[in-house]
Order: sequence, then C-alpha cells, then structure tokens
Amino acid sequence: MFKRVLFLTFLFFSILALAIDPVKIFMVPKFTGAPYFVATEKGARVAVNELKSLGLVVDFFYTGPSVANTEEQIRIISSLIEQKPDALIVSPNDAEALSSILKKARQNGIKVVTYDADVADPEARDVFVNQATFMSVGETLVELVAEGVGPEARIAIISADPNARNQNAWIDAMKKYIQEKYPKMKILTIKYGYDRPAESLQAAQDIINAYYPNIDAIVAPTSVALPMAAEAVLKAGLKGKIFVTGLATPNDVRRYVKEGVIKKFALWSPKDLGYLALYVANALARNMVFEIDGERFVAGGKLGLYKIQKEVEGSKNVIVLGPPLIFDINNIDQFDF
Repeated sequence: MFKRVLFLTFLFFSILALAIDPVKIFMVPKFTGAPYFVATEKGARVAVNELKSLGLVVDFFYTGPSVANTEEQIRIISSLIEQKPDALIVSPNDAEALSSILKKARQNGIKVVTYDADVADPEARDVFVNQATFMSVGETLVELVAEGVGPEARIAIISADPNARNQNAWIDAMKKYIQEKYPKMKILTIKYGYDRPAESLQAAQDIINAYYPNIDAIVAPTSVALPMAAEAVLKAGLKGKIFVTGLATPNDVRRYVKEGVIKKFALWSPKDLGYLALYVANALARNMVFEIDGERFVAGGKLGLYKIQKEVEGSKNVIVLGPPLIFDINNIDQFDF
C-alpha cells in the first residue's frame, strides 16, 4: 500500500514539476517481423497512450532490420542517433558488436534502454529491462525436460546466434542447473539457426539425422527456432519420441501444442516487456527516476513500481520483469501474442 501511495504521489508531482514537452523514443528490435517483437511493440504503444492521457506525450517510432542482421541494426541505430531522439530502446542482435554504437548514443545525450537482450558492456546503456533472470529461465527449461522425459535426458539445443548474449546466458544457466540437480542429464550439441526459419529448420533436421534415436529432447530458447524444431520432429514422424520445448510466443507454436508435438513451453509476456521498457525509457528521458534510501525506482504504469537493481547476475542497473510463464494445451488459448 505504501509503495502504491508513493508511486501515485510521485507521479502527480512529477507531472506538475516537469516541462510537459514531448519526448522522442525509438524502439529497435532484433528484427521487426517476428511476432515476439511485434508484441513488444504493441505493449510499448499501450504505454505511449497511457502516458499521453497523463499529459506526457511520447513521439514513438518502431524500426529495425526486417531479418536478424547485426550490421543493418548498427546502421539503423547510427541513422537514428543523427535524429537526436531522447531515448532508444534496443534489443541487440550481437552483445559485443552493438556496444560501440550504443556508447555513441549515450555520448550524444541519448538515454539507452536494452530489452530482451543486453549488450556485453553495461556502460553502453543506462538500464537493461530483463524479461526474467537468466538462472530462472535456464532452470525452467531444464525442469520442463526433466518432467517430460526424465532426469537422464539427452538434449540438443538450437540457439539463435553464437553471440546472442541472452541465449548464451540461458544455456550457461541450464548447464549449471543440470550439473547441480540432474548430473546424468546431458547436452549433446548446440546448433544455431540465426533467428531465421529456414536455418532453424535445417539445424533441427541436422540434429535428428545425426543423433536420433540417441536423443530425447530438443530445446530451442528462441521464438523462431522452437516452431521449426517442432516442424522438423513432425516431418520426421517422431512426435512423442523427441520431446520439444523452449521459448516462444503462444501464437508461434499454438498449432504444435494442439497437435501434441510440444507439451509445454515457457516465455513471459512480450507485450508487458515492451510496455515496461517504454515506461523506463520515458522515465529516463524525463528524469523521472527517483531514489529512496539509496535505491532507484521507476514507475511501470499498471505493472507497478520497479527497482533498478544495482547488480543482477553480474550485470549492473537491471530491471527484471518477472518469472517465466508456463504454457500448455490447457492455457494456451488464454493468450494472444
């Protein structure tokens, strides 16, 4: 109750005290076509409309590569810097490669928020809005396999890119959790689909050809690769023989859940992630981050009050949306994103 009163009081006086000039914010996803990132855009636009109703106008633009392409993402961000926005919200394709251009944005007085994935150098952004801790995602994926197959499962992983920081961190968390809780569980191989459907499908087919019948599960912690892994298993006639799970939006894998290829999978609400990232970017741009007893907080609209944590899993200045959600045949139709 105290936090809610504090939030409302802060919001009221901030609106009165701050110049209510519009701020310009660009959201740059890894690539624009994925339903996952379309959902983050929708969430951001909901936040824009809420802020407008409070007199805080945001000129919001959503732009990025049409497919996963690090060089194109850097080129787009470079052109956006020249437009002198107040803030950028970016999901980096490559944790290392994006650091330099985002540092340049900060040097030009632009507030930088990373979301969905972070950069390698935390000095390249102001805040990382993380959908869930890396460890919680890794543990969730391992537990789904253990539940679906057993504690001695043999796993193949299809990730996005060798330099995708969030996928690498989730896989590292999986390895650590397996070692601690399921020492007889094994990760046989890690393949990469580069967040492209054709390459992801090929990676899944290569895994099946190389390892079946000595493989029990394919884990795809990317919304592009998970439906492609399910498709490969379906085409190979191995439904029920290879357990498929990972991270994806319900809309991406609904067909495969209903056909029984995917029993359970995980994610968070990408709409809420985009919503929160927009609120954070707006707060930074307007200097609406406030401090209590040495801790910094940001108002996240309907999601509530969020602390900017000084350090989470080795990264500084992080906001965590919340724990992963589990989807299955019983609840998937309750979600439309």
